[in-house]
Amino acid sequence: MQSLHRSLSFSQGLGILVSALLGTGVFIVPELTVKQSGANALWGWGLLVFAIIPIAFAFARLGKRYPHAGGASHYVHSAFGATQGRIVGWVLLALVPVGLPAAMEMAGWFLTSLVALTPAELLVVKLALVAGMLWVNLRGVKLSGSLQTTIAFSVGGIVVLLSVLAWFDVIPPIPAEPTSFNWGQIGAAAGLAFWSFIGIETLAHLSTEFKNPERDFPLCLIIGVALVGLVYWMGSWVTLHYALGADYSGPAMVYLFDALIGGHGKLLIGLFGFLSCVATMNIYLAGSSRMLWSLGKDGATYPALGKVNRHGAPANAVFAMSIASVASLLVFSVLQVPLEELIRMANGMIVLVYLLTMLSAVRLFQGKDRVLPGLGVLVCLYLAYTLMSSLWCIAVVYTGIFIVLKLRKPKQTLMGAQA
Repeated sequence: MQSLHRSLSFSQGLGILVSALLGTGVFIVPELTVKQSGANALWGWGLLVFAIIPIAFAFARLGKRYPHAGGASHYVHSAFGATQGRIVGWVLLALVPVGLPAAMEMAGWFLTSLVALTPAELLVVKLALVAGMLWVNLRGVKLSGSLQTTIAFSVGGIVVLLSVLAWFDVIPPIPAEPTSFNWGQIGAAAGLAFWSFIGIETLAHLSTEFKNPERDFPLCLIIGVALVGLVYWMGSWVTLHYALGADYSGPAMVYLFDALIGGHGKLLIGLFGFLSCVATMNIYLAGSSRMLWSLGKDGATYPALGKVNRHGAPANAVFAMSIASVASLLVFSVLQVPLEELIRMANGMIVLVYLLTMLSAVRLFQGKDRVLPGLGVLVCLYLAYTLMSSLWCIAVVYTGIFIVLKLRKPKQTLMGAQA
């Protein structure tokens, strides 16, 4: 049976996770949280990092004990059986055709801030991006990891640099109105900021491709979450004290770059914002193709999808997910589905996956090891509450996949073999 190559180093894995978490939000979400909650946004980011830690620890321990390209699907299968595992696998696959067009819209926003493009030209650029990601993923995860690392730390470095320069009073701070400590505003900021941490589950699909998975995979998760939380907190701090209330148009990060460094903010923020969006889409294509590869390898779908090429990449699965991505781009472009609706649909699917994964950890672990995933369950239930308006979509997706799988009755069990 073919296996994926163990080629990821610790630094490459960390770069993949950090780029997935910084993603499309690093230049946007801090400003949104500050405008919504003022100084309470800083408390909200801190609360969110502590809330995410139990989820990250649970994923880390699951990945260490059950390394598998199926990721969350394999964990749920181990705890609750093949049907629930398959449901999680197909939900994660369904996430890509929904989430990728949303990320493409954000990438297009950054790109059109640099270059004037017609809608038709922008669609061509989006299709070309899919082709580029296809090529990178066919070359194996090592190349992908190197590119992700470069982009991730460049983007994070810009935010840190802006914060350091502001700290040394390159520009005077803007006096802010006093903001009283408000749990409602803190919770609202944390709920909004959570979507910046979607991506933890993607690294689980790559757990078997680390050179030393038992050591490097958990370290990547914990260190990555801490680093990303710090970057977002610093972005919110510098926006609160040096941009909120200033006279500018466009994103706050562009204004801050121009004010602190002296021009070219539109160019640099637009460029790195675009690259950050592309990096996020690339890791989701990598993770979803490995999920599909795992389904094919273990007999839950076409066996041809379970093959790898000479670079150790799941070539057929990468092609299949790329085709699905192109189809979704074309469909959503024609239907003109609002970006907000795409985000809500994607967020609902992820919360469902996280919740089932935390419940799996509670069932698989013993004694005190159940404490952190138990806290993760509570976090996920709160997030599900914040998505009340879109729970119907989550219920329809879950029920539909459950019915199809029961009617299909596949001959082999999902995730039966270790990757």
